[in-house]
Amino acid sequence: CEGFIGEEPIGENGFGYDPIFMIDDDTSMACLTDEEKNRISHRAKALEKLVAELSKK
Repeated sequence: CEGFIGEEPIGENGFGYDPIFMIDDDTSMACLTDEEKNRISHRAKALEKLVAELSKK
């Protein structure tokens, strides 16, 4: 997902850089629920594709 590094940490959810990785002017990744993060996460998208490929076999 696109975003920018914020000046102050915001939010309580997540880990690592989530509190300072801003997805808009007042929302960091740490403000999102796990479900919301998984909808935009490159890792979640990659896992979905892997599961789909493995289920074909």
